[in-house]
Amino acid sequence: MKKLTLIKVFIILGNIGVPASAIFLSAAFPGKSYRWIFVIFILFHSFERVWETFYTSRERKPHEFHGDWTLATVTATYIGLCFFVIFEFFFANRSINMILTAVGCIFYVSAFRMRWWGMASLGTQWSIHAVGAIKLKRYRLLNIGAYKYVRHPVYLGIILEELGLPLIANAWVAFFYSIIICIPLVFVRAMVEEKSSQRKFGQKYLDYKKRVSMLLPLKTLGRFLSNESR
Repeated sequence: MKKLTLIKVFIILGNIGVPASAIFLSAAFPGKSYRWIFVIFILFHSFERVWETFYTSRERKPHEFHGDWTLATVTATYIGLCFFVIFEFFFANRSINMILTAVGCIFYVSAFRMRWWGMASLGTQWSIHAVGAIKLKRYRLLNIGAYKYVRHPVYLGIILEELGLPLIANAWVAFFYSIIICIPLVFVRAMVEEKSSQRKFGQKYLDYKKRVSMLLPLKTLGRFLSNESR
C-alpha cells in the first residue's frame, strides 16, 4: 500500500475536491448564469494546475514531503482560494460583471505564460521542493530566460493567477482573501527560498540580487531607461 503523503492529499483535493464541489453546486443552483462555462473552466484549471505543479517537476520523488512548511502553507491556502472562488460564485447573489471577468482572464493568461516561461528557463532544475532536502542531481545559479528579468518568475505567475481567479468569478471575498493571505505567503516562500539560495551560491547570489529585481523587472527597466537617455 502506497503511503499517503501531504503532497498526495493536495493532489486529491485539487483533482477531486475542487472540481467535484463546482459540479455539485452547479446542480444545486440550476438558475445560476454562466454556471456550465464556469464549471468547465474550473475543471480545466484544476487538472492543469495539479499536473503542472506536481507532475512536471524534474526532481527525484517529487511526491515525498520533507517538511517544507512554505510549500505546505502556500499550496493549502491556494486550494482554499479555489474553494472560496467556487462557493462565492454560486452563493453570492450578484450578476457577473463581464469587464471584471475580462480583466481576470488577462491576469490568468499572463500568469500561465509567466509560470511556463519560468519553468522552461529552469529546465532540468524545475522543482516544487525549492526549500529543504535537495532532490536534484545538479543545480546552478541561472541568469537566463525569465531569470534575466526577475528572480522569481514562477511566483510572479502564481500571484497574477491568485488575483485573476477571483476576478473571473467576481468573487470579492476570495479576492481579499488572496490579497491578505495567499499573496503574502507567496512572498514569504520567495524570501525563504532566497535564504536557501544564498547559502548555496554565496556571493554570486548576492550579486545576482543586486542586478535583478525580486518580482517586478524594475532594475532591468531602470537600466534600459538609463541607456536610452544617454
